[in-house]
Amino acid sequence: MQPSQHLIRILIGAYAVLAAGLLTVAEPASAQDGLSDEVVTLNHVSTTFEQPTVAGISTRENNGSYRTPVSRSDGIATADLHDTGLDSQLINQLRQGIAAGHYGQIDSLLIHHKGKLISEDYWYDGAIDKPHFMFSITKNMLSNAIGKAIELGFIDSVDDPAIKYLPNIETAPLARGSKEITLHDLLSMQSGISIPNRPENQLPITVDNHAQLYLSLSDDVEPGAHFKYQGADTDILNHVLFNATGKDLAAFTEQHFFTPMEIEHAYWEKSACGLTKASSGLHMTSRDMIKFGMLVLNEGLFDGKRLLTRKWLHNATTPKTQNGNYGYYWWTQNFRLNGQELTTISARGARGQFIFVNPDLDLIVAVTSSNTGQQRRVPLQFVPEYILPAIPPAE
Repeated sequence: MQPSQHLIRILIGAYAVLAAGLLTVAEPASAQDGLSDEVVTLNHVSTTFEQPTVAGISTRENNGSYRTPVSRSDGIATADLHDTGLDSQLINQLRQGIAAGHYGQIDSLLIHHKGKLISEDYWYDGAIDKPHFMFSITKNMLSNAIGKAIELGFIDSVDDPAIKYLPNIETAPLARGSKEITLHDLLSMQSGISIPNRPENQLPITVDNHAQLYLSLSDDVEPGAHFKYQGADTDILNHVLFNATGKDLAAFTEQHFFTPMEIEHAYWEKSACGLTKASSGLHMTSRDMIKFGMLVLNEGLFDGKRLLTRKWLHNATTPKTQNGNYGYYWWTQNFRLNGQELTTISARGARGQFIFVNPDLDLIVAVTSSNTGQQRRVPLQFVPEYILPAIPPAE
């Protein structure tokens, strides 16, 4: 198939921009842990870090001495920390350290243990009903959506080539190797796509040409050979979901996850092409984060309803061979406790957004923050230093 004249004009314009040196090099090495600020390719950078007021928003909770989390009939049971057998002194030391600013700007810290929310605090920009920008935790919603689309028969397999679900792609101008990129490659950040970054409004981007531009402007690719953390993979997979299901990520997630999980205040930003921004566009509350932790901890069940298959979640949270600790947009890390390695699953986003899930300890921790530099990684320090040791050894 010969490329259309319209596509040729777009590609010529894109290459002219590249040749003029107006686009910069993509993804620094520091971005490979999922915590660096967003670096885009054929998309715009999210700038909406200030969330709008939500009707009925509550003020900051538990911002002084410890108080039992409020029961809100929202699908999250609560309990008093002092009735759980956990070391409340350790937890309170952490809370006080955060309030004193020892960990930068931590906006919220929620701890859920053995089916109950036992500690809930908000500081700085955090509040109980205030959606916080999730950055790359948005990608985990896309992973869930792909799993659900496979379960429902919209998508056949993660081993399918992406172009199977991109019917408008013109194959003649595609980068060498790009036709072999599978959904597995996109989910595990191993597509091999490599193109310079694009300043906002530099190229015309639409739903019809977005995936085409990624696959045409890339250097030659070797799918599955290397791990590269980037928004390109989620952007392309976002189009796969849209074409396969007829719904964009926000609508699909609302139907299959947010509604049954009673998630009411979440909202999304738009991608440059007009679809929901799948790489980093989600805003949701810290309690909503706990709910998604519950979904993972309970192997796809929420409040007795199966929303994801156990098989999908196991696959999504299992590290893939080429990148050590990264699955299908889920991370794993080993924390040491009492001489043992505890594998912890996490969703994470820039500036210190985390959902930690430890099945062995029946533990979920949600953290939001507005940190930069090395402080965005402080939850990886205080979770094993204060929270894990606070849990009594299993009998």
